[in-house]
Amino acid sequence: MTSVKNDSTVLDRYQMRLPTFEGPLDLLLRLIERNQLAITDVSLVAVTDQFFAYTNRLGGASAQVVADFAAVGARLVLLKSRNLLPRPPAAIEEPEYDDLVSQLEVYQSLKKAAKFLAECDLAGRVAFAPRSPGMPQPVTPFFTLTSYPPTALRQSLRRRLRSVGYPALVLESKPIVSLRETIDRILRSLADNPSTHLSKFIRGHRARPEAMTAFLAILVLIRCRLVVAEQASLFGEITIRLDGVPTDLQRDPITMARESADD
Repeated sequence: MTSVKNDSTVLDRYQMRLPTFEGPLDLLLRLIERNQLAITDVSLVAVTDQFFAYTNRLGGASAQVVADFAAVGARLVLLKSRNLLPRPPAAIEEPEYDDLVSQLEVYQSLKKAAKFLAECDLAGRVAFAPRSPGMPQPVTPFFTLTSYPPTALRQSLRRRLRSVGYPALVLESKPIVSLRETIDRILRSLADNPSTHLSKFIRGHRARPEAMTAFLAILVLIRCRLVVAEQASLFGEITIRLDGVPTDLQRDPITMARESADD
């Protein structure tokens, strides 16, 4: 933004001094376009020499300033060449002139926009928010109810509830863990591995009821003297070991536990 301001200032302060004209370069171009000044009376060599002499006094010019001057100078050269060269017959149109005028209008509008942006930058305006209308306030719909006595509303609600009915209640059934099956499973495991940790039997059951049944089954087997529980140290691992093969192994362990309890 600062470079735009400096370039605009350099061109605005540039004043030409010719035998037939004295003023800024933009004014010279407008007078020639409006036929208020003959292009043949203007020396383009003098225009170029004065511009470069002016930039040399300033210590040089930016590429943007040189490009703006070259654009205006090129149009002056085109206008002067048309006056010096023989004109074609009147029947032949010259669309290039209209294109030149439109380009000059675009150039003028861009220069005004650059000057406006430079002024905004100098004023510290770095953002431009579009103005939009405020958000419309939501309108709450208003519903009117027909006046009915409370008894009629209560009866209507009851009829509606009776017609809808109640959804069927589905209860998830949990598998029943048999103590006898758990005892048989522990005995088969000890038959393959006579010494096993108690935690292995407990962790082998995910559900809490199954783990409790496994613990109860081990207590029954200990009471029936079919297994022995050993603990090497305080708070150490409890080892379950098969205590031989009794002669009455084929009997129901639960019955055996009841008989030992009666004794």
